[in-house]
Amino acid sequence: MLKFLLRAAAGAGLAAAMLSPLCAMADPAPNPPPATSRFTAVSAADQVHAMARGVNIIGYDPYWRDGGQGNYKEEHFKQIRDAGFSTVRVVLFTFRHMDAGNTLDPKWLNKLDWVVAMGLKYKLTVILDEHDFTDCSSDVDACRTRLKAVWGQLAERYKNEPSSVIFELLNEPHDKLDAPTWNALLPEVLSVVRQTNPERNVIVGPTHWNSRNDLNDLVLPAADRHLIVTFHYYDPFSFTHQGASWAPPAITALKDIHFGKPEEIAQVNADFDAVAAWSQANDRPIFLGEFGAYDKGAMDDRALWTKTVARSAEAHGFASAYWQFSSDFILYDFKTQSFVKPILNALVPPKPE
Repeated sequence: MLKFLLRAAAGAGLAAAMLSPLCAMADPAPNPPPATSRFTAVSAADQVHAMARGVNIIGYDPYWRDGGQGNYKEEHFKQIRDAGFSTVRVVLFTFRHMDAGNTLDPKWLNKLDWVVAMGLKYKLTVILDEHDFTDCSSDVDACRTRLKAVWGQLAERYKNEPSSVIFELLNEPHDKLDAPTWNALLPEVLSVVRQTNPERNVIVGPTHWNSRNDLNDLVLPAADRHLIVTFHYYDPFSFTHQGASWAPPAITALKDIHFGKPEEIAQVNADFDAVAAWSQANDRPIFLGEFGAYDKGAMDDRALWTKTVARSAEAHGFASAYWQFSSDFILYDFKTQSFVKPILNALVPPKPE
């Protein structure tokens, strides 16, 4: 129930972001997708290799509000690349930007065009992550209609972008989106994408908030080899979410929970061994789409946990994306306009002097 709890705090996270200093700016100038195709198909395995290290961005930032208020500027995409990252996972809450006919707001799409353009300008893989998992997991019928409408529009809009633009169908299905229901919905949504993007790599994941424990329940179209499978990792939850206000009271009350015992580090590697075994048995490459330890833990422990997870992901051949650049679990502090060095160094080992 990791991300169910985290996203239960979406309002709190957004409020926190809105309290930070806002960089007033006009809506970005149009950055329309290319009119002719720049796409060349690559295998899912090669795509994962190119994705390498990444970070989740923008989702809870006020950037998406009308008028362009927000913290992200072009320079931040450059800083992400220069720091040693190859991928940005763009967290998108699309449903709130649709009209009664399920058409996406042109102003919102213009802002998304800018994000895609900035990512590509700095040679980043750009993942468009549909993040309306709470709505989808509470009302499957409504989700089916809206999710297919979203991907019909996004897939058509970005069909000419290079292969470094990837689609993630839905973050963390759970609750009413149990395994049988998700296994039935997934190919419906994927078929919408395939009408315009037959060979673009698409990210999908299992139920229970993209739990590695549900990988065996995930049913994928056998003939579609342009699929990347994702999972999220926040174990041990008592460590990564200690003191989090949105967690159950028992977790919120926790403090001074540490990480670093040999058996704890060994457990991370054992967990990833199991994912790698599934990957090999099913011939599906892996993307660790989220991992992070909340800010209330001791920094030394958080850095060690982050380093442990990041190195193990690399050793197992997974691409990965840290949760998240800003808002909470932060990698980057907009107040100081600088990286949180212990977390950055855990994710990207400093080069020897």
